[in-house]
Amino acid sequence: MNKAVTSTLVAVLTITAAAGCSGKPHRTVRTTPVAAESSPAPEPLTPDVAAKAFHSFVNNDDVARASGDERLSLWWTSEGQSQLTAAAFRRAVAAGDPVPRYRYESPVFYVPRLLLTGPQWFVVSARRTTTDGKDPHTVYMGFLRSKAVQRWRLSLLAVLDDKQKQPKIAVDSEGYAKALATFDNALLIPPRLVPSIQATLAEEGPQNVAAQVMRAGKYTTGYYTTDQKAMKNKKQKKAGVRSSAVYAATSFPIFPLATADGGGLVLYALSRDTVITKSKSKPGRLPVPDDAVPFLNSGPVKNEIDVSQTMQYVAVVPAKPKKDDGTVKAQIIGADGGTVKAAVPAK
Repeated sequence: MNKAVTSTLVAVLTITAAAGCSGKPHRTVRTTPVAAESSPAPEPLTPDVAAKAFHSFVNNDDVARASGDERLSLWWTSEGQSQLTAAAFRRAVAAGDPVPRYRYESPVFYVPRLLLTGPQWFVVSARRTTTDGKDPHTVYMGFLRSKAVQRWRLSLLAVLDDKQKQPKIAVDSEGYAKALATFDNALLIPPRLVPSIQATLAEEGPQNVAAQVMRAGKYTTGYYTTDQKAMKNKKQKKAGVRSSAVYAATSFPIFPLATADGGGLVLYALSRDTVITKSKSKPGRLPVPDDAVPFLNSGPVKNEIDVSQTMQYVAVVPAKPKKDDGTVKAQIIGADGGTVKAAVPAK
């Protein structure tokens, strides 16, 4: 298992002056030591701490969005969620609309037991609506602080697909969830490889061997089919327009939790970079995708545009079967994301 509060240490400074070649005796300049400023004691991660961090995010994020304060909103996010938050503000400004605001209800906290010496994280599932109560969805949210004395930030959010059931997370008698290692080989796919498997299916389609361990669907082979149609579109070909997309795992954190059936729930992110070009021999300008418009300057787009997207997912990965019959597969059950950057290469 991606996306800053510094602690200040005051050192004790002792200055010693020595005599030169004159032969005069050494003379020590005495100073009063300055006591080192103590760092705040690390706060262990508990369900109560997680609940407090979640509500702090919800309240501050709503204040930031209501007031149009992008800086404050970004202060409470990190990694891919920061990119998507900044993009939401950019789109709102371009459209002349307010930034979307949300309500979060019925949160359930999945808090693993973690060492204070490493990164701290937890997952929340909650019911999210717009502020007028519309568009209800269940969301999974991954919160992170890289050190035990730093601020909690929302690192990742994925929206559970409609009609998908929430997998049951393994929770012990004290209310703690079980974190999985990103290299856990007891799962059909180790959590750290889930993004790469999805990226492979999105780029190469159902004929790839990755289809043996991950289900076909709109987030895997569906992407492949859409991209292939765009590449083979006769109208675009006639106009000299070409497009190519590359999917890749990111360096953002992965949030893996054990499910009650021995499998895992994995939250993670992918990047999707699309290059759209137009032959110089063809008349007219390159058409710009609607989602890229807010990120471009007012200058004309002639022959190429590069579009970057950040996409975040929640997947269920079954335990590795004792006998591989090809029917047990991982499944992506939710997603969120969109365009975070668009640029016209300088040539």
